[in-house]
Amino acid sequence: MSRGLTATGIEVAFGGVHALRGVDVAVEPGKVAGLIGRNGSGKTTLFNCITGFVRPTAGRTTVDGVDVTSLPPDRVVKHGIARTFQTPRVDPRATVLSAVLCGFYSRVGASFVGSLLGVPGAWREEQRLHRRAEPILERLGLAELRGREVGQLSMGLIRLVEVARCLASGARFVLLDEPAAGLTAAEQERLAEQVRAVAASGVGVLIVEHNIGLVRSLCDTATALETGRVLCAGTPEAVVRDERVMRSYLGAIGDLAATEAAA
Repeated sequence: MSRGLTATGIEVAFGGVHALRGVDVAVEPGKVAGLIGRNGSGKTTLFNCITGFVRPTAGRTTVDGVDVTSLPPDRVVKHGIARTFQTPRVDPRATVLSAVLCGFYSRVGASFVGSLLGVPGAWREEQRLHRRAEPILERLGLAELRGREVGQLSMGLIRLVEVARCLASGARFVLLDEPAAGLTAAEQERLAEQVRAVAASGVGVLIVEHNIGLVRSLCDTATALETGRVLCAGTPEAVVRDERVMRSYLGAIGDLAATEAAA
């Protein structure tokens, strides 16, 4: 049985418009795969297909050889795939700990609801979940912020809270949709360090990102999309230097030059 997350021959059509045409992408456990392309190239649509928010018109997605193509999002999560969104979906009034605890819902279900409603044994269940959350908070450097409201955090820290919630769901593959958007250079570096640490723990990561320098430094493989098709795939260095990618991807040439000038 093949190990990893694979999307093969993915096609999506909205009416007469083809958003994806035969797209392939693969993520190995413990590796970081990058997905780049101009706005409208199909990156987020591909994420939506993989995570069950959109059903493809053709192709399939597998996790360790198990077909999850037709499953709804909640069942996709149970197979070990979790994602973040371009706009964080975290209650700003929730504490960091509460936000991360929500990630356990897909794994504990009714017992978690019971703990919130105060049924017998709720206190023990709540403490058990807290103990399970602590290593995740520690891993991402969020332990000292457990009691802070999410809305009081910088965008960089909110992105890390989202990653922590994904890990709490038991994800073996995490999909990050433009996680560096709106972050300072220092926040981007911290995010990159934490993503590397997550991958080092054996979790596969698929990241949509416009920051070419980040893709080059962080990813093991990269795939470039253009109008719903795979334009180029390979090592990040080979992909960002591909003439088709440089012509297609807005800012790629300037970003590449700037990155090399700063090196």
